[in-house]
Amino acid sequence: MSTNIEQIKERLNIVDVVGSYIKVEKAGSNFKACCPFHNEKTPSFFMSPDRGTFKCFGCGEGGDIFTFVEKYEGVDFKGSLKILADKAGVELIKEDPKKVNEKNRIYDVLEKSTSFFQANLLNNKEALEYLKNRGVEERIIKQFRLGFALDEWQGLYDFLKKEGYTDIEIEKAGLIKKGEKKDKFYDRFRSRIIFPLFDNSDSPVAFSGRLFETNQDKEKASSHEQAKYLNSPETVLFSKSNILYAYNFAKNVIRKLDFSILVEGQMDLLMCHQAGYTNTVASSGTSLTEGHISLLKRFSDKLVIAFDGDEAGFNSASKASKLALVSGMEVRLIKIPEGMDPADLILENKDEWKKNLKNAKHIIDFYLEKLIESIGDKRKLGKEVQEKVLPFVALVQSEIEKENFIELIANKLNISKDAIRSELEKIKIELPKDLKYTSNEMIEELLVKNESNLSGKIIERKNNIIRQLSGLYWWQKGIEAPVIDLKELEVNFIKIVGEDFFQRILDLNEKIKDEVIFEAEIFYQELGNDLIELKNDLNEKIKDLFLNLEMLLLDEKIKDILLKIKEIERLGDDEKLQEQMKKYNEYLKLKDKLNRSEVKEI
Repeated sequence: MSTNIEQIKERLNIVDVVGSYIKVEKAGSNFKACCPFHNEKTPSFFMSPDRGTFKCFGCGEGGDIFTFVEKYEGVDFKGSLKILADKAGVELIKEDPKKVNEKNRIYDVLEKSTSFFQANLLNNKEALEYLKNRGVEERIIKQFRLGFALDEWQGLYDFLKKEGYTDIEIEKAGLIKKGEKKDKFYDRFRSRIIFPLFDNSDSPVAFSGRLFETNQDKEKASSHEQAKYLNSPETVLFSKSNILYAYNFAKNVIRKLDFSILVEGQMDLLMCHQAGYTNTVASSGTSLTEGHISLLKRFSDKLVIAFDGDEAGFNSASKASKLALVSGMEVRLIKIPEGMDPADLILENKDEWKKNLKNAKHIIDFYLEKLIESIGDKRKLGKEVQEKVLPFVALVQSEIEKENFIELIANKLNISKDAIRSELEKIKIELPKDLKYTSNEMIEELLVKNESNLSGKIIERKNNIIRQLSGLYWWQKGIEAPVIDLKELEVNFIKIVGEDFFQRILDLNEKIKDEVIFEAEIFYQELGNDLIELKNDLNEKIKDLFLNLEMLLLDEKIKDILLKIKEIERLGDDEKLQEQMKKYNEYLKLKDKLNRSEVKEI
């Protein structure tokens, strides 16, 4: 594997790779561009050809060519390796050739089957007429490679056998089932409109078939075959928990618009894309999973759900919303009139769909307003809000946003915020089964969450300052004639953060070291070439960084001692209280002294 990576890095540089996706321009010895991972007008995305890395100073994304392709294409490392290997002309040897060949054969089976179904659709007037009556245009039929499975027991099977594929290959592709007689097979999909499901590389990996009832012999069909939708089973290429319908078409639009639209059915999705809402994906009748959420979060933390306007649609939207909220996403719902689905609304009244999308409400606002509109009795309303709205509030990850919802509900119901907080504390949060956390991972996550709730901004600023100082240190240490006093910087660093912590900075691994050096180079490259001016500017900058770091560490100490004082007051220990109050006053004096040093906030 390492040989493959080295070969690719030898043939491709970061500027060429990034430049094949977005426009880049020269910036001194480096290159810059508008970041593709967040909206910006002024370039803050920099590339270093020498280091082979990129860094965005707006959103914080950074890494090498593999990281960039992973993020931009929405693939994992193996996916980026394949894409870059193709660009570099490097042949990957990473798996048992037999297994690779087996997967490739199954890909071929699915590709041939997709073409077979497409040809069937073009030759079947009734099926084509059905799609056109549902409003599907020819360009959408072609783009999504829609097809038709004939009402035949072995139509696809016989075709694939003539193409040279074995029973095992066709069965592993999820296309046939064994009959009652040994070694007899029949087609899984019969008399169905076929919707191919694609991977990130636009290759078909599975199918979803919608029952086409016009030619269906209902008396002969089994109850299983009468299911409205029938999906491929899980295979070596298809995992239903990691595939969203049309994700391959939608991913880059989701990044650009910074939100995704989630619908349930294929027809809903086709109508959305046809109407220009190409950031839409569909769950294809399966429950939303952690894998689906992970796919969407690669490109945006904002999710808009548009499920059917009936009770079943609301229930599905609730389940999906809980999983998304737990994952830290912002979830909004589109109002769909009762008895309609998104496809119906777009076809009948595209302006109303557009208006409802624009006015999509956060799920908590949505359900709160729905209950207030439908329930007049105050006590009953309070009970419904407690049971149906507060569980969503409990799942909100942002404490600030959670506090805003508490205030909103308190105002709407005319009750105290403390009463709502009290009820929230009673709610036992049951995480969706799809969240595969171990108990230890959950504990660690809660500890991190609590720490960030106590002093999130302080920690973020402190880490940023330490990173800047580390970058300055390693940058200057790596050049022949440093313009700052490295020994003085070391002494000050140790004085403020301690020797153990400074040792961790000395022990930074090469990857992190390269990143912080690159950041320092980019950040200070515009200071000019005059050594005296550069020295003065850097020394002034370092002084401000250290003063800010001292102030932040002092703020943390003050916050901690206030918590101790509160606890000691509760216990009534006057001696310890006096001791802690003395420390508190000392910290305040020190903070006042630092403030008089004219700290410029970093």
